[in-house]
Amino acid sequence: MKKLLVLLIIMLPFFASAQSFYGGMRLGMTGTQVQGDNLSGFDKAGITGGFLVGIPIGNYSDFQTEILFVQKGSRKNPTKNDPSKYILRLNYIEMPFLYRRQLKENYGFETGLSFGVLLENIDVEYDLYGVLPSREPFEKFEVAAHVGIWYKLRENTRVNLRYSHSVLPVRPHQGGATYYFNKGQYNLVLGLTLEQRF
Repeated sequence: MKKLLVLLIIMLPFFASAQSFYGGMRLGMTGTQVQGDNLSGFDKAGITGGFLVGIPIGNYSDFQTEILFVQKGSRKNPTKNDPSKYILRLNYIEMPFLYRRQLKENYGFETGLSFGVLLENIDVEYDLYGVLPSREPFEKFEVAAHVGIWYKLRENTRVNLRYSHSVLPVRPHQGGATYYFNKGQYNLVLGLTLEQRF
């Protein structure tokens, strides 16, 4: 986390020396899953939020970076036919670097990459009986790709729908097995947030 803060501090003079820049905050919800855990669906709900700073590039584009807290993971709830339960809780501090393009007056798209730090990588998996022991550990760092759309509600308020996918595995499969391009488990995240610029 310290490295992310140092990086943001280093970048601030770049933004401040530009003709204009903006700051803001983002807050919302996530629906997540882990590709490769033999479950499906964005069933793990979480929260996300943090701060952003950006600089306009021409009349219709921005470069924006953020520091976010993001809850990720996976979940399976018991059902009548299957009483088993599983929950995976992963908390990240994430720093996206995004290119954002206005398409029409009130909406546009965004794309970019992020660097994330996992806050805790042990005792994060649970079943009906508690913590699952002897599992492969998660990687401490994550690189993810992002794509999203935004809609301007008011001059400084936007609603944002963003999808992200790990570029590299966040954990190997149990036993280290790989299958062609499937090298392990990957985080998938759908985030719906409200962005307020200052």
